[in-house]
Amino acid sequence: MVLGLASQALAALPPGRPLPDVPLSQTGGKKLDLKQYRGKALVVALISTTCRDCAQTVDFLKIMQTEYGPQELQVVAAAGDDNAAITVIAFSDEHKPNFPIGYLDRASFVKIANLKPTDRPYVPVLLFIDPQGMVRVQIMGDDPLMKKLESTIRSTIRELLKEPGIKTGK
Repeated sequence: MVLGLASQALAALPPGRPLPDVPLSQTGGKKLDLKQYRGKALVVALISTTCRDCAQTVDFLKIMQTEYGPQELQVVAAAGDDNAAITVIAFSDEHKPNFPIGYLDRASFVKIANLKPTDRPYVPVLLFIDPQGMVRVQIMGDDPLMKKLESTIRSTIRELLKEPGIKTGK
């Protein structure tokens, strides 16, 4: 029954909000501009490198990237730990994501997740972004939908890939 409600809730994506212009830092001082993924369905996972649920989410998102990447899905992850610039390297080595992973400082994490500066978010935070750069669905780590992580992610990605504006062959 819960799965049915989750499917109904995500069947029609809400209008959303613009994804803030927040570049992700990567090892070696590189920056990743999320605007480069316009024209694709984008899933951004905001994680902590010490969170077991975040690790499971990253591992499942690897499967989604493999399955739906050819249909123009792009997954990106960003760690928000205080020392993420260091811990993201070991996390990435352990989980071997097949998508970009970086890190954000606290202010950038709060901005991209559309939180108040005083909020303490439960991770993972999943942002589902349409080809025009609108955050259509955001799911916090303590949301009941996260209890059905795989079906929630899969059904939301399927709906996101139906959105107009997907550019193939980018």
